[in-house]
Amino acid sequence: MLRPIKKTVEDYLAYDEERVELINGEFLVSPSPCLRHQRICGNLFLLLELQARKLGIGQAVQSPFDTVLSVHTVVQADIVFMTPETLKRADPRLEGPPDVAIEILSKSGRKRDLVTKKKLYHEFRIPEYWIVDPVAETVRVLVWSEKGWNEHGAFKRGESATSVVMKGVLAPVAEIFE
Repeated sequence: MLRPIKKTVEDYLAYDEERVELINGEFLVSPSPCLRHQRICGNLFLLLELQARKLGIGQAVQSPFDTVLSVHTVVQADIVFMTPETLKRADPRLEGPPDVAIEILSKSGRKRDLVTKKKLYHEFRIPEYWIVDPVAETVRVLVWSEKGWNEHGAFKRGESATSVVMKGVLAPVAEIFE
């Protein structure tokens, strides 16, 4: 039985679709996000980027933006945050892990974000992973540790999501889901 040939970064860069990721050598194509997903993503991006600039701690970038984790894995988190040191590895795409990966759950990508990417982000030692749930209107902030993810907090309306990595940043949950 022939095994499929694993795709590489070179194959990925030659691919002509926008919403594709390369995970463990396989292309995963996603439908375009819905309006609510994009509104949440935009709200959170603005909250993080404006504060990060003001505090001088780094930069947030919205998808589509490639993060090359290995020769067989290129992901596009909904938002990534990069410290000034990490930004040095980010032109034209990020080579290696970001400091924070943020995924906004959707019907089509829920399992990918909660299982596949969560495991992948841990494997590549991404320091912090935010899981934004539009249905529950919550933000879970997970922090990397050798034994697995530790929950920094599960934030809901009336609270502000905080970060271990993005020191001083506050993301009011109600504003994220406006």
